[in-house]
Amino acid sequence: MHPTNPIKLYKLDNESDIFIPLLPAKVKAGGYGSFESPALDFPEDTIDLVKLLIKDKDTTFFAKVSGPSLEGIGIFDGNILIVQKGLFPRENDIVVVYYGGEFFVKRYKPKYHENSMKMKTIKLQSENPAYNDMDITEDTDFELWGVATWNLNKLRK
Repeated sequence: MHPTNPIKLYKLDNESDIFIPLLPAKVKAGGYGSFESPALDFPEDTIDLVKLLIKDKDTTFFAKVSGPSLEGIGIFDGNILIVQKGLFPRENDIVVVYYGGEFFVKRYKPKYHENSMKMKTIKLQSENPAYNDMDITEDTDFELWGVATWNLNKLRK
């Protein structure tokens, strides 16, 4: 088994909004249908990319993924995650933790005591069988740092 790979965090440093043209038609990822009107080559609406991706600039960070431990769910080496601090993670969220002096990104899998809402352990799960999960107990020195809200995956090199 390979060790888990750490990630690096970056802060948003531009306060301006970024408006991007929004295609006024849906882009189909499955199924078939007629072609949209050629008039759609000229989109008129815009989307504020910052408002879409960033809910709170003061608590939002970018994290560059290092390593393939989450490639099973489409998070690849070199992807950029948008991470929000202060969110309470839900089961199966992708979380950033500070552990052993480094930041790591994993899937959040809490385990509770039977018939209780008291947490027993947390499994930080890899999504690649070549990488180990991280098992967190009450005695583990770690910090749940933030929840990933977006994965920016470059499609063309």
